[in-house]
Amino acid sequence: MPQMRLQPDIGVQADAPDLFTERVLRAQLAEFWRSHSPAKGSEYDAMGAEERYESFCSTFLESIPSVFSLQPDKQWDERLPTLPMQRQLLHMAIFESLCWNFTPTLLQQADQVSHLPAYKRVLTLHNKQALAVAGLNLLQSVSALHTMMGGSHTRFASIIIPIFEAAVPLLCLCADENFPGETRGGRSHTLKIDPLGDGITYLSRAGCMQAAWDAHSRLQTLAEVSDLAEVGARTLSRLIERVNTPSSLDLEFDGLHRQAHAVMQLSGTWTFDQMREVDVGGFQAQSPQNNDLYPDVSVNWEEMLANFTGTTEVEEIFSHQGPEYL
Repeated sequence: MPQMRLQPDIGVQADAPDLFTERVLRAQLAEFWRSHSPAKGSEYDAMGAEERYESFCSTFLESIPSVFSLQPDKQWDERLPTLPMQRQLLHMAIFESLCWNFTPTLLQQADQVSHLPAYKRVLTLHNKQALAVAGLNLLQSVSALHTMMGGSHTRFASIIIPIFEAAVPLLCLCADENFPGETRGGRSHTLKIDPLGDGITYLSRAGCMQAAWDAHSRLQTLAEVSDLAEVGARTLSRLIERVNTPSSLDLEFDGLHRQAHAVMQLSGTWTFDQMREVDVGGFQAQSPQNNDLYPDVSVNWEEMLANFTGTTEVEEIFSHQGPEYL
C-alpha cells in the first residue's frame, strides 16, 4: 500500500499507520463491490449474495492492516488521536456495504419465496438474517463514532444517514412476526473472518426492534439541530407504528415492504462516484462514493426528498406511490 508520512512525531517505523490509509481502504472497498456487483436488472440471487459475502471476507477483510481490522490492534491510538475515528468510519463503510449486499432479499414477496426449492428458502432466510446482523453492527459502529465525537448534538451526515439506512431494513424484517426463524443451524462454510456469523446465532426480533427504537431515539435527539435527522426520525416513527400494529401486519405485510423499499430508494438518488468530505477531529477525509453503497453527504436530505418526489413530507411521498403505502 502507498505510504505518505505526515506524522513526524511517531517516528519512521514500518508498521506505523498512515494518515491516508483509511481513505485508500475505503476506495478499495468501493472498488471491490463495483467489481462484484450483480448485473443491473438481474434477478435476486440468494446464492450470489452468499458468494459475494464469502469472497469479501476471504479477500478484502483479510487484507486490511491490523490497526483497521474489525478486531483491531490499538497500539497507535494514543499517539494518533484521529486513528480511532478513521477506523470507525471504515467499519461503518464495511457494514453499510454488507447491508447493500443483502438488501435485495427484502424485495422478495412471500408467495415468491414459498415457491422456491427448500435449499433456496434456507438461503433466503440466511440472507435476511445476515442483513439484520449487518444493520445491527452498523448501528453499533455509528454509536461508537458518535461517542468518540462527544455524543453531543451534531449535523454530521455520516452519523445521521447510516442510522436511518440501518434501521429501515431492520423494521422491514421485523414486520414478519416469525423473523428471524431458525438461527442455530450453523453456516455452510468456514471463514477465517466472518463478521456476521456469530451475530446470526444470537439474533432475535426483540433485539432488532430495540435497535430500531434506539436509532429512532438518537435521530429524534439530533433532530433538534438537524433537518436531516428530523426527516429520518419522522420516517422511522411511521415505520415503527406500522410494525407495532399487529392487526394490520397480516394484510399489509407486503405493503410495508414496498413502503420500506420506497424509503430506501431515496438514498439512491445521490449522484454516482461523487466525492464526499467529512470533518472529523480536525482533519478532512475524502473518498470516492458509490451511490449504491454510500450517499453523498453534502446533499441536504430535505432538498433531495423534494427533488425526488416534489415534497419533503413522508406521508405525501407514500401517497405518490399508491394507496398501498398508506
